Amino acid sequence: STMAVQLKEIVDRLNAEPFCLDLSLVGFDEKEPFELMEVLKRVLMYLDVKHDVDLREEKAEAMYQRIAEFLHILGYQCSFDIEFQQGLISGDKNTVHPILYWLLNNLEPLRKRSYLAKFCMNLEVPEEFLREEKVYEIYQQYKELQSQFKATHTHVEQERQGRMNPTDLQREVAQLDAEREQLAQKIQMLRAKSEKDEGFAVLLQVTSMLRKEQEEEARLAEKLAEQRYQLEQTEQLYIERSARLREMREAQSQDGEGNADVMLKMLRSEVQKNRDALARVRKECEEKLQRLKEIDSALSDPPVTKEDIDNLEGEIGTMQTEIESLEQKVNEQNRDSRLSVYKQQANLVAKKKELILKEKKQLEEERDEKSKELSMKEREYEQMKGHKFMKRDEFKNYAASLRDKSAKFKRLKAELSDLRHEVSVLVRTEQILQAKDPTPAGLRETEVALEKASVEKSQVDKAKGKTLDEISAIVAKINAQLKEKKNKLAPQIKALRSVRQNFQQVEVKYLEKKSAYDQAKSSMDGDLSKITAEVRQLEAEVLDEEQGYHELNTKLLQEESKLQRVQREARCLRKEDRYSDKFATLTEEYTAEIERLDKLCNSLREQKKQVESTHKGNLKQKQAFVQLERLMKIKLKVANQEVQNIADGRYGAGITRSVMDASTAGVERLVIE
Repeated sequence: STMAVQLKEIVDRLNAEPFCLDLSLVGFDEKEPFELMEVLKRVLMYLDVKHDVDLREEKAEAMYQRIAEFLHILGYQCSFDIEFQQGLISGDKNTVHPILYWLLNNLEPLRKRSYLAKFCMNLEVPEEFLREEKVYEIYQQYKELQSQFKATHTHVEQERQGRMNPTDLQREVAQLDAEREQLAQKIQMLRAKSEKDEGFAVLLQVTSMLRKEQEEEARLAEKLAEQRYQLEQTEQLYIERSARLREMREAQSQDGEGNADVMLKMLRSEVQKNRDALARVRKECEEKLQRLKEIDSALSDPPVTKEDIDNLEGEIGTMQTEIESLEQKVNEQNRDSRLSVYKQQANLVAKKKELILKEKKQLEEERDEKSKELSMKEREYEQMKGHKFMKRDEFKNYAASLRDKSAKFKRLKAELSDLRHEVSVLVRTEQILQAKDPTPAGLRETEVALEKASVEKSQVDKAKGKTLDEISAIVAKINAQLKEKKNKLAPQIKALRSVRQNFQQVEVKYLEKKSAYDQAKSSMDGDLSKITAEVRQLEAEVLDEEQGYHELNTKLLQEESKLQRVQREARCLRKEDRYSDKFATLTEEYTAEIERLDKLCNSLREQKKQVESTHKGNLKQKQAFVQLERLMKIKLKVANQEVQNIADGRYGAGITRSVMDASTAGVERLVIE
């Protein structure tokens, strides 16, 4: 089962290094909870020394807090609930065994994680404390030190990974020795050949001058190529910046509604350019890394001898003979007349394909030329007219608005035709009704009633005539005053109306612009946040690539320094150079230092033997002198006390004499065991 497999894995790892507990499956399974917690403590001590605690004296809650916090830092997946707490405190197998299995399976990574957690775990400080200036400065220093530690640790890990193996160095040294011997042999051969030639010295001088001039010419050519490359880059940068300036000016010359869209398009194009540049840099970096690997593999290979070259030439000759024989067989098989038709067809198809490819290339060139001409015409049009013609997106929007207006026009036209038809029906109905009965019933009675009402009204009007005249005079006076006031206020009212109309127009336009601005701003803010995040990510990736590039250059410099050191040692061994004034080679210096250290070790060993042989006797003698000193101090104290008593007159003369005789008579003896 799974538990048995886990238990076996735990026991195997505990029996191996670095624990070496010599456990068995049965013995480990029968361990008491306290013993099981001791095993867990030992594993945790290997990861972090702070877990070296006596479990008998530690409280249960403190133990759980310590272990649970450490497991949480290491990333142990668990709920950390009350059941887990009780199981860990009581040393339950169902809780401790999974922890041990996880820890032992990931021992070295967890050890590294526990080491990094001491320095990389963020210290949470409340905001009210960070408001103080000193606390904030200390916290910033803590963050800076933390970032420095991360960078240093990353650099150390990379150095550890990039460190060369001693076997590789030995192989490289052996290869350099072989090359040195080959060069020495060639130099000897050339010297033997040139000794008989009288004008060899002049020829050597001329060739050395020629070589120096060639090196100078190569250096100047390289410098010229570098300067040309820099010039091309500068011209490219100038073209890009001028295009960017033109786009910015175009964006500023446009209205406010399209400004945000133009800026967004510009940012998107810039992001695309950055992505292309990043892809190009990555590709170049990969090519350089591949080239570096090839160079390393070529350097690590043993030197090529003349026998290897002869073998390779023999293999090339055999391969060529095989190729010729295979070509003869193919030609013999192709002599069949039935295959000639297919050959002709294949040749025709190949020719057609070549012609089509040429036409395609010509069409592509024409397309590029037309696009260039179009862009030139657009710029000329802009310079002449001051603005661009309608773009594709603008034309689409314009067509959509036209379609909406045409649909609205058709709908209103249909409604108008329906209303006209209804009006014509109503008019025809009225005409039909008037033709049937020109004087409808009740019309005459209504006319009589109206005449009576008019007579009565005239009588009432006569009664009220005087009152109405007076009221009309008052009303005329009031109207005159109102008219006068209106005439005075008319210009102001007219101006106010015009201002109100302007205000309404401005307010409508403002609301439209504001809504468009808010929409564009929200969309642009979202896109801008995404673009800034992408730009930061791309910048971080570029920095990483640059860091890798510089690290590779540093490694190359280190290897070159090692190679120079080996070459210097080789020259010293050939007695062409001297390592220092005291030693001819580095090997002699190391040999002398080793001999000096050996002599020092031998003298120290002799001193150690002498100290060990005389240690016991000297120690016994020291103890004897310590006891003698203690005894003499006691005797001096007693004598001083007796003299003090005699001076104080505490004893009589006889007593004093007897005391003095007792103190001086006899033989004083010191017994040392």
